[in-house]
Amino acid sequence: MAFPHPHEQRPSRQRAPPSGAGSRPESWWHADHTGPRAGPVAAVIRSLGVRHHGADNLVTDGLYLDLRHALRNPASDAMRYRSGLDPDVYAHVLATPGALHLINRTAVQLRALADEIPVGRLVRLTVACQGGRHRSVAAEAIGRLVGQAWGGAYGVEFEYHHIDHPVLPAAG
Repeated sequence: MAFPHPHEQRPSRQRAPPSGAGSRPESWWHADHTGPRAGPVAAVIRSLGVRHHGADNLVTDGLYLDLRHALRNPASDAMRYRSGLDPDVYAHVLATPGALHLINRTAVQLRALADEIPVGRLVRLTVACQGGRHRSVAAEAIGRLVGQAWGGAYGVEFEYHHIDHPVLPAAG
């Protein structure tokens, strides 16, 4: 199953952090990609880079998916300085062998968790990679599957915490 890049179908809607949300980096942005038919938000998927200062404070409740060894990171300079929201980088990351299986499995787990919590409560998934710019946007594909499975009854929102931070040097 191929996952079209979500921004080819509709633009993201950027919002400021909610008041009282604590200190968030200025680069934090929130996008809702579930479309106009989506009902109330039932899931929040956040992407982050584990090598950034304070990233561990962003991990709260819910599921945690570490993609540092599971998905391919763009190595070419042509893609390295772009983010996973770029259609070429998105396609490159999702072309990693096993990526679609991992995405499908995680979407099933997120839906199963959502089925177990009371209506009105949010289920959360944190998707992590080294820098939060490339691989962690597999969150988009997971969220699309969950939103489609809900058939518009519930929405999925995304938080990108490090997507516009500078590219990190190689870990030594």
